[in-house]
Amino acid sequence: MADKLKKLPFFLPFAGCRGQCVYCNQRAITGVTEVPSPDYVRAVLKDIKEPREICYFGGSFCRFPEETIKAYLDCVAEYAPAGSAVRFSTYPGDLRDDALRALIKKYPVSRIELGIPTLDPAVLAACRREAAPEKIFEDISLLMKDSLPVGVQMMIGLPGQRRESSLRDLTRLAELKGSERWELRLYPCLVIAGTELERLYRRGEYRPLSVEEAALWGGEFIELAVVFGFVPIRIGLQETVSLAAEVKAGPHHPALGELILAEAEARRLVKLVPKGPWQVPRRDISKFRGHGGFGIKRLAIHAGISENEAAKQIVYES
Repeated sequence: MADKLKKLPFFLPFAGCRGQCVYCNQRAITGVTEVPSPDYVRAVLKDIKEPREICYFGGSFCRFPEETIKAYLDCVAEYAPAGSAVRFSTYPGDLRDDALRALIKKYPVSRIELGIPTLDPAVLAACRREAAPEKIFEDISLLMKDSLPVGVQMMIGLPGQRRESSLRDLTRLAELKGSERWELRLYPCLVIAGTELERLYRRGEYRPLSVEEAALWGGEFIELAVVFGFVPIRIGLQETVSLAAEVKAGPHHPALGELILAEAEARRLVKLVPKGPWQVPRRDISKFRGHGGFGIKRLAIHAGISENEAAKQIVYES
């Protein structure tokens, strides 16, 4: 199963992108400045001994010329150990061509991650994102018809975006996917050096989320996503030295993902048992006791009880 394979990422910063979204600077986020060639990928894969999930991230993979797409996919099929798989990120509309989808289906593709930061037309325009919601749904439907495995990358805190709008986006995607269990990455928007968003921020035309705002908004988003059958696999950007140096504002916190999960879990538990007691796996202790007892505070607020009482009502189980 591909979800059991260790990931081996290759970052292709801006490769295939026709423009630059206001919030995006892949080179700053990843620390990768050059696009690795298929020859480079082949050289790396020759030394791999165990099956891996080869990941092409950071660009729009299916906007390469078809021969380049094939070259990258052939790297996996011909040089990675048997049992390996490949996933890649791309725009929703990049696989409209029947022949290209047919080509993709010849390879062990474990997931096609679609960048869908929002479905709100005004927010898409503010982000300089060339997409129309109706076309996004048509494009995803083509992938589903061909039984290609879909994942989505979504965002919160974008220019002009409201919490209600993002939850509506999630609901619409859930209606489209039906019973399929799509993987989900959620990225709270950060102000990265060298982006148009940084310029808007400097001029006072964009206010980023605080860490707490992102935790509460993200927690509600993730709680609903799980109810809808999405599988969250990543929350927030991977913390790196290059990222830390390039973030100028926004909810940048090394444990933001855990704060968001703590809020999601607090909301879920209180809906199940309004005043407790709450059964919590011991592995989740840090979500409640860590970060100044953030999870306990959120339990208390949602349950309408004191923090001391909320702490007493948690039963940690092995």
